[in-house]
Amino acid sequence: MTKTNCTDHISNEAMTDAHVSFDFDRQGGMIRNFTITSQTNTEIKPLHTAPWALDPVEVFDDISLVEQKLSGDFFCAPFGGGGDTPIHGHTANGHWSPLPLTDDGASDDAISAAYQLREKVNGAVVTKRFELHPGDPLLYQSHQFQGGAGHLPIGHHAMICVPGGASLSFSDKQFAATPAQAPEPDASRGTSLLKYPQKTDGFGFLEKQSGERVDISNYPFAENHEDLVIMAEPPSARLGWTAALAQRDGFLFFSIKDATFLPETLLWMSNGGRNYAPWLSRHRHVLGIEEVSTSCHSNGSLASAAERSPYGLPQGLTLSTDCVATINYAFGAIEPPSGWTKISDVQINADHLVLEDVSGDSRSVTFHGAHFGL
Repeated sequence: MTKTNCTDHISNEAMTDAHVSFDFDRQGGMIRNFTITSQTNTEIKPLHTAPWALDPVEVFDDISLVEQKLSGDFFCAPFGGGGDTPIHGHTANGHWSPLPLTDDGASDDAISAAYQLREKVNGAVVTKRFELHPGDPLLYQSHQFQGGAGHLPIGHHAMICVPGGASLSFSDKQFAATPAQAPEPDASRGTSLLKYPQKTDGFGFLEKQSGERVDISNYPFAENHEDLVIMAEPPSARLGWTAALAQRDGFLFFSIKDATFLPETLLWMSNGGRNYAPWLSRHRHVLGIEEVSTSCHSNGSLASAAERSPYGLPQGLTLSTDCVATINYAFGAIEPPSGWTKISDVQINADHLVLEDVSGDSRSVTFHGAHFGL
């Protein structure tokens, strides 16, 4: 496989306050080089790029495009892949063609870009849209599925890198669990440390295979491991949020999702636990914060089902010829305020977000709530 890039640079650098920019690779749909420049000219770069992704010398013919270019964030449909579909689907391995912009909901002062996936997903036409808004330290995304048939698991695949560690916080969850099978069950290829499967109320302590309990709200909790944890939203949740406070690495990352379409948060803890190519035990301190919809919270499988789970949640996206589904999501980052140790809450309003630390201190950032119908 030859590494090629067809990259668009998207930026609101002409705007005041927070400047946001990123590169979008139309071959595979990767977001990389996501950068927020603060009013003090501090550059915040929370997202991760795999060490082999941009190296033209390292080419691995036996892996999919998404693994070749593993970077930042991308949309997965079907999440995990399956059958003749590459891992994480055509949305993460196919070709995105730019579309002319139309006045279909973005405010007049937003910077927008739209793309359509050349390949169809279960017969559906998929359209991607980006928006940047003045003063907002966030990138807003939407993925629209038009037509198609059947159902499939879907999700966003944002990744951060935190060699200095991160304190993790989430909107209310029904429970946390591990899938039915460890991501690395073969000790000759890699190492997974957590017990599979297991389930616990809320979020916090889980068991390792050794029986030791570890606090997974502080990442990394160990070295040389590859582990997955899935969390389920309450069935009444309209919006959900995730926050990762990486004080030593200089950022507070946060994401907002439409929980009616993405009712799970999957944590991919990738910290040197894979020793085969291209990983070679060098993919370290990476945390995938993946907002998804699968059957995993119900039966431990990254698959989908047409009906709601026993926990009242959708198990993937159901398509139909006369239906249009739009999945909305946003992420951003700010400099971590001095002395902050853990986010206690994120209040979501129509025009701002309030990020609160356990100390009681808070920061407000501008927010385009209309993206989520607020």
